[in-house]
Amino acid sequence: MNVTTAFRNLDSHGRHRGPEVIRHEAALLEKRLARFRPDLVRLEVTVSQTRGKTRIRADLRLALPSGVLAARHEGFEIEPVLRKPFAALTRRLDRHLSKLRREPEWKRPARRARIGGLLPPARDRAEADRRALYFDLIEDHLDHLYNTVRRELTYLEASDAVPAGRLSVRGLVDATILSGLDRFEERPTEFSVGDWLTRLTYRTIEAEARAARRAIPDDVTPLDEVPDEPIGDPTAADQEMFDFYQPDDLLLLEDLVADEDGEEAETWMARREAALALHRALADLPALWRKVVQQIHIEDETSEQTAAVLDISAEEVARIDEAARAFLHQRLVEAGHAPDSVAATLADAPAHTAQIPQPLEDRDRIAAALAADRDGPSHDAPNTPAHAGH
Repeated sequence: MNVTTAFRNLDSHGRHRGPEVIRHEAALLEKRLARFRPDLVRLEVTVSQTRGKTRIRADLRLALPSGVLAARHEGFEIEPVLRKPFAALTRRLDRHLSKLRREPEWKRPARRARIGGLLPPARDRAEADRRALYFDLIEDHLDHLYNTVRRELTYLEASDAVPAGRLSVRGLVDATILSGLDRFEERPTEFSVGDWLTRLTYRTIEAEARAARRAIPDDVTPLDEVPDEPIGDPTAADQEMFDFYQPDDLLLLEDLVADEDGEEAETWMARREAALALHRALADLPALWRKVVQQIHIEDETSEQTAAVLDISAEEVARIDEAARAFLHQRLVEAGHAPDSVAATLADAPAHTAQIPQPLEDRDRIAAALAADRDGPSHDAPNTPAHAGH
């Protein structure tokens, strides 16, 4: 870091003590700038005193490749006049580095903890009853919610719209349920609870995917840390260990294809290849087009229901459906499937799509969080005699 100082009309004490304080504070500041090239960082310190007056003013200007930060302070003693603007400059630098790392977008410990634990205990009996009513409304739709999240997240990861592993099915399901709990009294009455949950699911996935795209990768080194030494190429033993411990819950397009029994091997393989090609093409569709296709051809919804779920007009649904089917037809033909089999593949899209029940562990966890008779003193506390007068 290049440091430039200028002293104007300072007395002898200021000229003697000022450089010592600046060297000490600049060294502390430089530790936060380890990731910047030293020749690209410049600190300018100007300390001035009006001739014949005792008031001192310090102006600091830190020029970085990513911006310029400044601080100023006035007083009557040289040391506090210098140390206070350095402290202010350090705080502004920390905020600046935080923005460069995009910490406000990915560093959300409170929200992560809330989703991880789903919900804290209910504050009172009214809140517990409200949660129980909400769970009664959504219980029959949890499998559909789970499959919608699993399918859409798989498409997003397959098309590189979301970094693989950044989002999880459980986290998105939890986020959707929490979003619904916050507003389920305000749900539209013109369509069913299932359609309302589907709309919430799509909106939640879209918001979380947008945040995941903006967030920096988990393995990025912070700007204020010295970079690690580069890692060497993996050995054969490293590769064998990695292959052995591959996680079992990776999202793959192949997992979206239903496992059909009772067919000859050649027929089963041909149907599976056609279904996999269909899902690859679905992953390449624009998000809104894919949702229209899913609602109409996989969920077997009407155009009016699809329009209500996606909050667009029925005419827009018809236009998107026609364009999306033409795109899928072209992609299936390019993948080597005969034109006469393309229509059958699209018609059998629901049969080609695997529907997996939500894991019992997740369902039990959600049920426990929303149950009215959940253990906890906070449920019944307001109904005890000690609280009767409040």
